[in-house]
Amino acid sequence: MTSLFTLVFLASIVWFFVARRKDKKVNGKITKNTWYILILTTVSFILVGFTAPKADTVAEYTKQKKSAAKTSSSIKESSKVTSSKQSSSKTENKYDFSKIKFNMTMDQVISAIGKQPTDKSDYELYYDDDDFDFNDGKLIGSSVKSVQDKIDNKFKAESSSRKKEEANKSSQKSQAQYFGTRSVEYVQKHPAAYNSGKINNGMEYMYMIDKGSYLVRYDTDDGYTNVYSYDGNSENKLGYALYTGRTIFNQPATKKYYYIGGK
Repeated sequence: MTSLFTLVFLASIVWFFVARRKDKKVNGKITKNTWYILILTTVSFILVGFTAPKADTVAEYTKQKKSAAKTSSSIKESSKVTSSKQSSSKTENKYDFSKIKFNMTMDQVISAIGKQPTDKSDYELYYDDDDFDFNDGKLIGSSVKSVQDKIDNKFKAESSSRKKEEANKSSQKSQAQYFGTRSVEYVQKHPAAYNSGKINNGMEYMYMIDKGSYLVRYDTDDGYTNVYSYDGNSENKLGYALYTGRTIFNQPATKKYYYIGGK
């Protein structure tokens, strides 16, 4: 309605000026009809003002429109999430992934699930929307959260184990160097700490650095000392060679210095 009154208002303004010009040219004055056109213009202007929407009404309309759009978007997003959860739930109910472990082969994964994959390649197995990734024939990742959590925990455990092993090796090397540079005289004076025994080509000494963990020192007749790790295995197999050096036979004499006088 506002648009109609606005159109009438604009048309009447044009009509009024055209009529007034014609009156002056023909009659030399403005006629009644021209004044009626002006009245029509004024009335249409007033009606435009009355029928125009209020500012707060426009703002409220805009707000409602935005709110409706936001609600619609939220409903769509919620629908997507719900659909995804339902799909995942259906997959988990359809297949049993609980027996799958890190580093399994493709055949082992298929056997653990108990069903053939819906699709596969040289590096992946697919069970509907879920996939299992392989490298060198071994399982390394999966879109199934429970399986991926197992893989992540396995990686963390192996990383922690490697760090601990490296720290132990570093500690063992330091202790092996200390053990290997002790003189024969010093070692033989401490039988409680160093067990000794005769071997074919020299002497053997053993030192326990931790429960189930030892250092074995061989002093051979050719004047060399070798220190190895040993874990107490029943085959008496030695581990890593941790130190090699010339045998020190006597404890170096302790030098004493005396100062006389002076400040």
